[in-house]
Amino acid sequence: MQIEEIRKQWRQIMAAKELKQVSELLRQSPERDILMQRGKELCAHTFVFDHPWDMERCLTPHTLEIMNWNQVFNEDEEWTFMLNRMDYWSVLAKAALISQDTRYLDQAKDFLLDWIAQHPHIEYSLSTRTLDTGIRIVNMLECAMLLEVSEKLTEEELRQILDSVDQQMTYLKANYIEKYTLSNWGSIQTCGLIVCCAMMGKDPETDEIYRWALDELETQVQIQIGEDGMLWEQSTMYHVEVLNNLLRVLEYAQFYPIPLSSQIKDKVHAMVHALMHMMMPDHQIETFGDSDRVNAEDVMNRGAVLFDDPQLRAMGNDVGDSDLLVNGGMPAWRKLQTMPKQTPTQLLYAGADCGIVVRRSDFGPEAEWMMVLNGELGSGHGHSDNLHYSLVHRGVPFVIDPGRFTYREDHPVRVELKGMSAHNTVVLDDQPGSVPDSSWTYQKFLRPLATVVRDTPQALYWEGGVLTQQPQMTHIRKMIMLPQGCWLICDEIFCAGEHKVVSRIQLDPQVTVIGEGADRQLKHAKAQLQYHHEGLPLSVQTGPCSLRYNELLDHSVLVSQGIMRDQLFQDELFYGEDFRLERAEVIQPGRGKCSVEEVSAWRFIRGEETYTCVIFHQQLYQGKKILFCEGLPLHNQACLIIRKGDQKKLIRLK
Repeated sequence: MQIEEIRKQWRQIMAAKELKQVSELLRQSPERDILMQRGKELCAHTFVFDHPWDMERCLTPHTLEIMNWNQVFNEDEEWTFMLNRMDYWSVLAKAALISQDTRYLDQAKDFLLDWIAQHPHIEYSLSTRTLDTGIRIVNMLECAMLLEVSEKLTEEELRQILDSVDQQMTYLKANYIEKYTLSNWGSIQTCGLIVCCAMMGKDPETDEIYRWALDELETQVQIQIGEDGMLWEQSTMYHVEVLNNLLRVLEYAQFYPIPLSSQIKDKVHAMVHALMHMMMPDHQIETFGDSDRVNAEDVMNRGAVLFDDPQLRAMGNDVGDSDLLVNGGMPAWRKLQTMPKQTPTQLLYAGADCGIVVRRSDFGPEAEWMMVLNGELGSGHGHSDNLHYSLVHRGVPFVIDPGRFTYREDHPVRVELKGMSAHNTVVLDDQPGSVPDSSWTYQKFLRPLATVVRDTPQALYWEGGVLTQQPQMTHIRKMIMLPQGCWLICDEIFCAGEHKVVSRIQLDPQVTVIGEGADRQLKHAKAQLQYHHEGLPLSVQTGPCSLRYNELLDHSVLVSQGIMRDQLFQDELFYGEDFRLERAEVIQPGRGKCSVEEVSAWRFIRGEETYTCVIFHQQLYQGKKILFCEGLPLHNQACLIIRKGDQKKLIRLK
């Protein structure tokens, strides 16, 4: 271990960041006050985990008068795991840069050396889980780098830190298990190992751990990330956790000769673009899987700088964030400020591997946006959300996924929020097709069927289905989205015999339901969405909702329930307050009007414009095959008829 070479490289990296100018910008940052508050709390050993990408946030301050790295608060071991990741070192670094007060760096050093002193040998405990160790070792070295250039470390102290990181890396390699190859636990660990090996001057050709980590990362990226750019685990939050660690590897590859294949770089770039589509119009992510509602502009900025991508730049922000300033320094900041913006033109994301489809009207802040799910189970972070849909109208979330709340095994809301009753799905006889039986495992899981996606400039058509056992139900969901802010959702449910049916639509906590019967108004302070239900009796109930870890809210749920015999067809319609709704008719010559069991047909009317959505539920095997709607002949399973004045146009969707 050549300490002088390590020091020399560290000083070059930190000099390139131009910390004096970084300090000036941090003083002007909108994050300044909260950073200083958190810095002072940390100096008093008070911990609050409120970084946007903290995997398990905890906004309740907890104080450790004497550092016990295995302390548990809130009856949640996740708090202990957050403590031992040491992500908060960067808060102390930012507070030091803002204030030029060395006590913040002194505190960061104390945390580092205290952890090392309490862990002379690395053995398994709450403070040494492998995932947290993979995160901590990078934080230790990045903190040591700043302490080193600030003349805060003696050579002996630096050796202690390097020796401890070496021990922890050996521990990670020795405790690496097979399932990590397919897990965010594994990719986060290997990313940490690669960055630390580079920072410690190890040779990727001769160092066993370095070489192994590079090979393992190649395999992980190949099987964890689909060609559509999404992490297989069915959680946007953990997609970002893996993505952020991969971005850090690529960023360090600018300073160290880290041998990475073009496949890794291309997959990481695809991951940022997939996230770009997952972002709602306000640039927050939906609480899909085990996710929080978090603004993702910082990841867009980071990807824009790394890949010279003007589309990602357009989805970021102009202010930049404190992480970009500290990690990328002035070169990253200047690049961000001078990079051109290019509004993305691809409005549809159809994830062939992940089963996620996202369609928006545009990339503006008041866009119409829809996310529909029908993927495979994924990891323990996946929820029972097949056929779930989330809707945003005029930039405002109306229909949502209610989140995760906690990972505590003893809390019933954890399992409830993972289940089908917490998603916009259908359950027969109180026997859901997918049943989580613990925080991470399932008793059973339904079978997703293939989806159909047809996108045109005028409308999106989506169709998917699932099969369940006991009872043996086939549920087909068909949807048409109009970019003007109208949706038709048709449920086709087939199951022999008589059954109790419950269908739910989860609403954002800020949405109020007004009205009675089949027609309701969904009101938000910034927008209003009209809703019409055609099917079983409708009521409004209250359920649990969690937009962020450790935060539990109540929200309204639209619930339709009743008895079906053999089959049931239900329509859900959402439309902007500038539209009105009418039922349309489909005529079969020689027979007359088609029944509601055969077809759903609805007009969305706004001024001189009419948009008629038609979705068939049955095959026409008797009588004439030509049909008529709005005076136009058709033979489709799904179509849209647009009338403007005297002009009519039919768009075939299926």
